[in-house]
Formats: sequence, structure tokens, C-alpha cells
Amino acid sequence: MRSYFLLAGLSMLALVAVMHSSDAGGGKAQIIKPVQQWSGKKGVDELAKLAPKAGYITNQKALDELWTGWKLADNAPTPDFAKQIVFVQLATGGPNIPRPTYTLDEAGNLTVLSISTRIGGPGFGYSIDLLNRNGIKTYQGKVIESPK
Repeated sequence: MRSYFLLAGLSMLALVAVMHSSDAGGGKAQIIKPVQQWSGKKGVDELAKLAPKAGYITNQKALDELWTGWKLADNAPTPDFAKQIVFVQLATGGPNIPRPTYTLDEAGNLTVLSISTRIGGPGFGYSIDLLNRNGIKTYQGKVIESPK
């Protein structure tokens, strides 16, 4: 339990440092909240390989494949990929659900800081996050692909 509080405290400190470094350059960073979010746990480590390598999805086919591969409830959502983008965060090494915080800087770079518990064992946790594309040009410093 104490390690959870330590992890949460260090994560918050890292978030404050990121926000402060953005402000130091004169830019204003803003927290971006997902329009929708789906999260849960999967008990099979191999399924984590179905997550997008880039950390995001820009088309319906890829979202459908992930949804089906992970056997998520109902049908996959159908976002307008011209206006929205889906980000996928994982917490591997045990059944822990990530809690991401997205920050967009003045240059349009979106970064993410995820925290989770540290329960060991098989499986992983996931967070599938739908964000509006407004102002997002890059993700973690890399250019985002156009919707297909």
C-alpha cells in the first residue's frame, strides 16, 4: 500500500515538472480530457501485442480489430477520425488499469503521463481514450499519421 502512495506521489511530481518545464519556455500547456474512455483488464499477456505500436489509432478498421481482438463488450465505437483520435495506454506486468493524463503544449505536442497500481501477476490493464484532434500535431514528439 505504501508503494502505491509513493508511485502516485512520484507521478504527480513528474506531472508538475512537465507542466513547469512547458511554462518555463513561455508556452502554456493544457490538460486535455478524453471525450470518452474505455478501460479494463485482460488476463492474457499476449493480447497486449494487439495495441497500436504508435500508441494511437487513426482509422475505424484498426479500432475494430483491437476491439474484436480484445473481445471488448458491444461493438467498437465509431468516432469521426477527421475530428477525433483514439489513444491506447497499457499497464503491463499485472492487471493494473492505467490512469492517463494528457497534456498539450503550445506547439501542438501531446504527451501522456499514466499512473497505475502495481499489482503483479499475469495480464495487463488498458485505457482506450477518445480525444478531439483540435490543436494536436504530434504525440510524444512524433508526427501523427493522417486518418485513413
